[in-house]
Amino acid sequence: MKNIYYQGQFEEEETLAKRNQAIVDDMATVEGIGALAKKKGILDDPSYPEYMFRQERSRHAKAAIWFWQQKYKEKFNWQMLFSAEKLSYDEKSFARSVAEAIRSAKPIEDLYVASFEGKPIVYKNLRSVMSVSDYAQLPALNEAAMLSGMRDVLKAWLEKQIHDRVAWSMSADEAELRRFDHNRVSTLYLKVRYGKAGKGIYPGSMDKIPLTATEIYDHYHKLQNTLADVLWVRAAYTVVADDNRAEEVMEKLEKGANLAELAAKYASEPKFIKTASPMKIMGYDRRQGVDAREKREYYDRLIIDMAARDVAKPEPYLGKDGVVIVKIYEVSRSLEKVKLQDVSWKVENDLRTKMLNSIYEPDIKDARDKLRFRFNQRLIDRLN
Repeated sequence: MKNIYYQGQFEEEETLAKRNQAIVDDMATVEGIGALAKKKGILDDPSYPEYMFRQERSRHAKAAIWFWQQKYKEKFNWQMLFSAEKLSYDEKSFARSVAEAIRSAKPIEDLYVASFEGKPIVYKNLRSVMSVSDYAQLPALNEAAMLSGMRDVLKAWLEKQIHDRVAWSMSADEAELRRFDHNRVSTLYLKVRYGKAGKGIYPGSMDKIPLTATEIYDHYHKLQNTLADVLWVRAAYTVVADDNRAEEVMEKLEKGANLAELAAKYASEPKFIKTASPMKIMGYDRRQGVDAREKREYYDRLIIDMAARDVAKPEPYLGKDGVVIVKIYEVSRSLEKVKLQDVSWKVENDLRTKMLNSIYEPDIKDARDKLRFRFNQRLIDRLN
C-alpha cells in the first residue's frame, strides 16, 4: 500500500525505479526512527495509545480517499458518499432514540445508529473509531453537538471499512501496517522530545546541558560571521491541522497564491487567519538573558529563529497547535560588531543543540544501518 501513503512525493524522480528506491530509502529511515523511539521510551509514554489511535485514523482516511479518487474521479463529497456506499443514517431518529434511552436509563451500547449495506450499526460497533473519552461522553452532549460528533464518527467508521477492503485486496499484513503506524508516531515523538533536532524551538531542558567557558569561546569564534542580530522581521504565519493540508498550502504558495487567502480556507482555527497577514515582530533585546527571551510569545520565537537562519522560502514546522507555515517578507539585522557578552545565549544554544544532535543523529544512523539491508531487500522484492 506504499503508493497510497506516498502520493505526490518523490514525483521529481525521473524514473519509476528511482521513485521506488526513494520511497524505500525513506521507509528505511523511518524504520530506524521507530526502533530508536523504542530505545528512547516511547512505549512508556502514557500518550502512546492516543498517538497510535490518531495515526490509524489518518491511515484509514488516506486509503479511503485514494479508493474514492479511483472510483469517483475526485468528484465526491460526504453527502453523496454516505448514499453511494449504502450507509443509511437518519439524524432525527437517532436523536430521538438517544433521548429516550437517557430518559429511561437504558444502556446505549446496543442502540441502533445507522445501517451499512443493509446491516445494522449499533453504538458499540463504533468503539474502534472513537477515543475512550468520546465513546463515553458523546451521548451526554447537547443534541447539536452530539449529532455533529456522530457524523464525524460515521465518516471515520466508513473510512475504516473502505481501508480494510483496500488492505485485504492488496494482501496487506496488519502487523506491518501497525509497525508503519508506530514508525510514523515515533517521528513525531522524537521531534517533540528533541526539539526537532536542530530546528525551531528547543525544549526547556536545553539550558541544563553544562558548558565550559572554553567551549563557549571556541564556538563563538566559529559562529561570528552568522551572529548578526535580528532587529525586526516582517512575517506572516498560519497553522493547519495536518501534513496533507500543509502540502496543499505549500504547493499553492509556490504557484504564487496569497497566504492570507489560503489561511481563510485552511487554517485550523479562526485565530490563525488573522496571523496570515504580514506583521512586524521585534527581535530580542541583547540586554536580556535567555530566560527572559524564552518568555516571548511562542510564534514570535519561532519566526525570529527562522529569520536568524535566513529561511527565505515558506517553511512548514510541526508546532504545538499543528503544522505551522511561516512566510518571511523582510528582515532587519544589526550591522554592529558582535561581542561575545551580547550573543552568549545564541552561542550556548547553538552549542547545546550540536551536543544534542551528536546524541540524536548517531542513534538514528545506527538504527537505520542495522535495519537497512533486511528492510530494503524485502520491499524491493515486493516492488519488482
